[in-house]
Amino acid sequence: MIQMAPIKKKKKKFYSINTQTDPRNYPKIYLVYTFDDVEHKIVSDEPYEDLLAAKEAMERYLSQGLCAWIATYNE
Repeated sequence: MIQMAPIKKKKKKFYSINTQTDPRNYPKIYLVYTFDDVEHKIVSDEPYEDLLAAKEAMERYLSQGLCAWIATYNE
């Protein structure tokens, strides 16, 4: 009989904002995602509160030939 090793849990990134604020008034958060060809993973850049800054970061990755996109949260 073959015994399988238990699967290790991956550490996940969690982004949190001030919990004292009313949830209806949370600011929009923009995350820029790219695909890392070396590790074959989807990775995210820092969270942005400004859409223009997120677009500039995405364009910077695209100009390097990397696949990149923006996800919006708290919309």
